[in-house]
Amino acid sequence: MSVAFALFRAYPDGFTEGDADPTDMTRLIRKISRVLRLRLRRRHFVWSAAVGIALAIGYNAALPLLVSTTGVRAMMERTLDSWSGGKSRINGEPGIRFWPEPLLTLPSATIQSTGPEPRPLAEIGRITASFSPLSALLGEPTLEDISLVDPVLTIERRADGTINWQKPQWLAPPEAAAAPQESPFGDIAIINGRLRVLDRMTGGNDVDIPGISGTIKWPSFAERLSAQLSARLGGEEVAWAFVCEDPLSLFARRNAFLKTSITSAPLTFSFEGVGNLSSVPFASGHLQLSATSLATLVGWFKGTSPATLPPGGLSIDTRVTTGEKTLKLDDLEFTMGGASATGVLDIALQDGKAPSLEGTLAFDRIDLNGVPVTALTPLGRNDRLWRLVQSFVGAWHTDVRLSSQEVLAGPLHLTDVAAGVMIDGKRASLDIGDSNYANGSLSGRAVLSEEGLEHGGRLQARLKDADFAAVLGGFGLNGPVPDGRGILSIDIGTDRPVWATGIGDISGNLTFSLTNGSIAGFDAHAFADLVRKGEFFSLSQANEASFDFQAANIKASFADGTARLDRADFVGASGQMSVAGVVPYRNGSLALAGTLETEAPSGNQPVRFFVGGSWPNAVISPLSVLVAPK
Repeated sequence: MSVAFALFRAYPDGFTEGDADPTDMTRLIRKISRVLRLRLRRRHFVWSAAVGIALAIGYNAALPLLVSTTGVRAMMERTLDSWSGGKSRINGEPGIRFWPEPLLTLPSATIQSTGPEPRPLAEIGRITASFSPLSALLGEPTLEDISLVDPVLTIERRADGTINWQKPQWLAPPEAAAAPQESPFGDIAIINGRLRVLDRMTGGNDVDIPGISGTIKWPSFAERLSAQLSARLGGEEVAWAFVCEDPLSLFARRNAFLKTSITSAPLTFSFEGVGNLSSVPFASGHLQLSATSLATLVGWFKGTSPATLPPGGLSIDTRVTTGEKTLKLDDLEFTMGGASATGVLDIALQDGKAPSLEGTLAFDRIDLNGVPVTALTPLGRNDRLWRLVQSFVGAWHTDVRLSSQEVLAGPLHLTDVAAGVMIDGKRASLDIGDSNYANGSLSGRAVLSEEGLEHGGRLQARLKDADFAAVLGGFGLNGPVPDGRGILSIDIGTDRPVWATGIGDISGNLTFSLTNGSIAGFDAHAFADLVRKGEFFSLSQANEASFDFQAANIKASFADGTARLDRADFVGASGQMSVAGVVPYRNGSLALAGTLETEAPSGNQPVRFFVGGSWPNAVISPLSVLVAPK
């Protein structure tokens, strides 16, 4: 029909001998051939499509009839039993889909421990997995790309210290090796999982981590195990990664190389090295930890945002090695706030003794001015961070040597500091063996009360050969102050909480000895002349010269917001002066009495005077005016 139709279109008036042009005939034959080929191709495509659709319909309809759902469910239960070491049960009938790809869906499953008293191990909302159609037809479908939807994993430590999880059969003992051809895991996806850790032994330390999602990949026993999981903790997204090249050795309590990391906005942590999971875990490798903000980190841990912590973060970079009962941090680089240090720390757990922390830390700069005293204030007796600090101070023996090129603490600016921190049970102290301050040498000790920070502590310090005018000026004591070479010793303390202690809550004593010094801005002769006039005057009226002395001895005590000047004796070539009295420093007032004897050709008698007002604007009253009859 197609050929006839083509001839009819070429010769509508009929075919005659005159029309037999060879060129036209060749062209006609070619055209007829193209038409025939096109028709044949269309018919072949239609038949191929029809056969393909028929096969797909038959494949999707027939295969489910050839796969036993009972066998699939039993196989999945055996797989879960193999993973967990417990006994699993799948509720309901599995669903099988072959288009667009083979997919197995199992309803909810539960896993319990074996034994006379079964305990819950896990609950799984739904399980999906892909599989090979050929393996399904053979009656043993091989499951791949398994997804656990809404799984809840429970780890429980009972009151007797035992754990609800048992060792699965695939985990070989340390002296045995697993069969490398077995592959019970493959790729596992976790979707919206939850981890519950219940501690019946101590109580109150339960952990609940919801929203866990990610993948676990373990193609076979002989291959790498890797995990990428994430969850939301305390309002922050936390990601955990883990890679182990020889996981069976790790699980069998043998050494294996591993890498793990925790990443979140408040905290990042990573470890790369060798470790094992024996009864005494071992690790040796490179550890890094960092937090961009201490306040954010503590707020994440406590659930509240503290405003008293200094700005800045925390970072640790070190080589870590653990022993049976030891932890060693070598090549340690430590940064907290604005302070950076390098050094070595050793932690040891000793039978029958408190655990110990020893080592050395060398800082470049420590700025304590960024740490307000209120940062020590606990939010309450039940505050977790506060309990942690108290437990650390009370339970550990600590002996750490510190050095710093520079230390800033209030008016103190120390350089080349060598110190040590000692914590032994309830005793805690900071000892400054040596440091430079105001061109002198400063040493001292700060000791906390054995009853804790709530009961204060004591400070002892000794400053030698410093620029005492600069020292006293730095503490706000301006005006005529003594300067010279000598020794300043203080011993003060308080029984009030450290964070609540004011200057009026301090008690103790002070001694100050100087040689070959002077009191700038104090003209002894002019002062004596003004006293002899018998009129009140300001101390500033006698400030045109200095009073030089060969020796000065000052002794004072502090209690109840008042400093008692027991004595202040100055002996010089031009005279000598003695002052005693009280200084109620709660309001800055003065109540001092003194005598001044100057060397003069006329042989003048010593003058006696009273000092009132406030420093440095003191008002001088001649004693004769105060005691003269009215």
